[in-house]
Amino acid sequence: MQNKGDPAEAMVLPIPGEPGENLRRLRLRKILLGEERKLAGWALGTALLGILLMVFHTELAWFGHCQWFAYSFTVKCLITLSTAGLLILILAFHIKEIQLFMLDNSLADWQIAVSTSKLGLLMLELLVCSLHPFPLGDSPCLDPKPTKTFVFLSDADLILSLLMFLRLYLVPRAVLLRSSVLGDASYRSIGSLNKIHFQYPFVLRVMVNSQPGRVLLTFIVGLWIIAFWVLSVCERQDMDDEDYLGKTVWLIPITFLTIGYGDVVPVTVCGKMVCLFTGIMGVGCTALLVAVAADKLEFNRAEKHVHNFMMDIQCTKEMKYSAANVLQEAWLLYKHTKRKDGRRARQHHRKLLSAIHRFRHVRVKHRKIRDQVNAMVDVSKMQMIMCDLSSSLSNSHRELEKRIEALDSKLDEAMRLLSALVESKQQQPDL
Repeated sequence: MQNKGDPAEAMVLPIPGEPGENLRRLRLRKILLGEERKLAGWALGTALLGILLMVFHTELAWFGHCQWFAYSFTVKCLITLSTAGLLILILAFHIKEIQLFMLDNSLADWQIAVSTSKLGLLMLELLVCSLHPFPLGDSPCLDPKPTKTFVFLSDADLILSLLMFLRLYLVPRAVLLRSSVLGDASYRSIGSLNKIHFQYPFVLRVMVNSQPGRVLLTFIVGLWIIAFWVLSVCERQDMDDEDYLGKTVWLIPITFLTIGYGDVVPVTVCGKMVCLFTGIMGVGCTALLVAVAADKLEFNRAEKHVHNFMMDIQCTKEMKYSAANVLQEAWLLYKHTKRKDGRRARQHHRKLLSAIHRFRHVRVKHRKIRDQVNAMVDVSKMQMIMCDLSSSLSNSHRELEKRIEALDSKLDEAMRLLSALVESKQQQPDL
């Protein structure tokens, strides 16, 4: 989708056309959005295919050693072919995006739609997607005098292989283009009126609000699988025993949950960076899980009203019971004081103080419940009250206008009578 915050784009204003032209543009826009959706899906599929081939190549290099070098080299060539196809799909996607922007803003020159920031983002995207282990360079398996020490992957191949996971940025793009939020015309119309940009953060918030458990579970499981495999690749050559899979499977969730027993620790710099990233993501996901759980456990408006109403009734009964106990103990204290029974008087005196303390505690609790009830503002009730107040004010205003008009007519009648009286007084001396 086009970036709405681009200053070069903000200066372009669409030119209104004829009704038939607008209908043609709407149809063409729908076709371009469909083509963008298909290109984004194919690009994501090609990126995932490249990642799977990279994983297969890495495992072949580990388990096959130099015996399966030909198969490993073939897989490398397939990774390069998938990368070339991915770059072509990304270029085609951005071409469709530029055409869509030109259509929305009635532009004839494509150079106006291509700003410096857009071009920079495109070059960065192509650079990220082009990273992969190239089928070039000298391999230890081609050495006529092979060394005794087995080299799993070279440092360059290891870094380039792990950087291929950056292609997963295509997932939110494909989700955005296939979401119902972007395809619903009414949704987009209301959003445009309220100046809402349908971009990745908005669609992510919509998905988290509608299906928070599914989104978090998918994200956490995907993160665990990727971190587990990456950590196993980083650490398997430096581990003494063959139990590297079990250790990495144990280390990732312990680090993600920020427990860290210390029985298994990463050795390489790559493994330490993976564990650090996993811990940071674990803190964020834990906060999101707490927020989702708190939202699910919170009462809705009707449940809050029912709960506070029942608590108010219960607290009122308890306060009446405490007040009755205070009166009862006060009367018993007075009676035994009159009888000069010191032991029972002291006993009922202590009970009176306890009853007074209990009554004060219940009264404070009842006050807090009333404050909570008053804090719950019912929007619909307030709207009805405001509508009734506005209606009564308009009726009063109309009544006041009627009275002012009646008073004005009476003043006109009085002025007319006074002028007639003055004229009659002026005519009497002449007679």
